[in-house]
Amino acid sequence: MSLPKDGNGQYYYSIDGVYYRFPQGIDGEIMVAKLQTAQAIVAAVKALTTPTDLATDLVAEYFDAGEFVDGDVAALGITADTLAACITLLQQVDLLMTGSATSPAMYRATLNKVRRVT
Repeated sequence: MSLPKDGNGQYYYSIDGVYYRFPQGIDGEIMVAKLQTAQAIVAAVKALTTPTDLATDLVAEYFDAGEFVDGDVAALGITADTLAACITLLQQVDLLMTGSATSPAMYRATLNKVRRVT
């Protein structure tokens, strides 16, 4: 988040056309840094909405489609095993978000395998 500064170098923001100014000096700098951290946290949590909202439907669609083989996903640059690991990850996300017990595993490895897939 990049906050604008006024002519006096004071950070400010607006909500519904009302302007609010941060204190000048170190106190204002600390407040801005905290606000930027809070914004990053909220953005990261909001990024979980898509997998949370889609997990159940995508898992069902995966199993309804029948067995995937490497040739089915070769155009993505992944294997059928990687796609299966993605399904496991989505299942775990769904369990986490519904308050059910999850299974510990290195899910980041799956995420890293598909991070750049387009």
